[in-house]
Amino acid sequence: MSSVPKPAESRTRPAESVPDAGIRSSRPRTSGLRARIAMGVLGFAVIVFLSINIPKYFTFDPDLGRLSPEEHPLYFPVLLVHVFGAATAMGTCALQVWPWLRQRHPKIHRRAGRLYVCAGVWPAAVSAVVISVIWPFGPVSALSDIMLALLWFATTTMGFVFALRRRTADHRRWMLRSFALTISIIFNRLLGIPVSIYFAGRLDMFDGNRHVMEQTVSGIVTWLPWTVAFITVEWWLDREQSRRAELRRPVSTRSEDGIDGRSRLRGHRIQRG
Repeated sequence: MSSVPKPAESRTRPAESVPDAGIRSSRPRTSGLRARIAMGVLGFAVIVFLSINIPKYFTFDPDLGRLSPEEHPLYFPVLLVHVFGAATAMGTCALQVWPWLRQRHPKIHRRAGRLYVCAGVWPAAVSAVVISVIWPFGPVSALSDIMLALLWFATTTMGFVFALRRRTADHRRWMLRSFALTISIIFNRLLGIPVSIYFAGRLDMFDGNRHVMEQTVSGIVTWLPWTVAFITVEWWLDREQSRRAELRRPVSTRSEDGIDGRSRLRGHRIQRG
């Protein structure tokens, strides 16, 4: 009786794929935890900021503004439009970046997005430009507010247009830029306290000129938060795009690049030796 030939041993090495699978499966859990923590921090910051800064404006007292109602009668009504529009933008911004709401309740996400754009950013940005034009306390902060308002309006409008065109990836990128500018007001308030305290006892740095010192403080507090926020989100978007491009590359190509890199490193060490 002829013996049955034994099947040839497999040359594949499945054990090597196990670590990769474990690493890949752990990444969504880690990113999900980070997203929940970030959402909790963002929601808490927005609630605290709005509860401290907004309720006083419901009294509709013109003396809350920094400009005289007699000299600038339109200032306070425009200020109210800006305050309530910005508050709407901040509240709906937290909802827009909530992954659970976006995935489980897309209709609410879209409605909150329309509210963010039409009742939040657009009126708040336009009124900010109007206020900055009549602002009498120096051009440094006024120029910053105008540039912030124009950039805020533009990024939001671009995101809204891409949403209407169903270009989800472009919509997301532009809205993240808009959200960064929306939340930058929180950093504006947080930065104002330590900067003011730091320069309060250093009037001699400005030869005793208090006006120059106030303009310096105003420039730092108004320019730094939104520029840093915008640069940070741009860096994050570029980093995310690079990672996605790397994942789209064939695995063999990435392996060859890694082998070539290690070979060049060994050759460099041999030459040095």
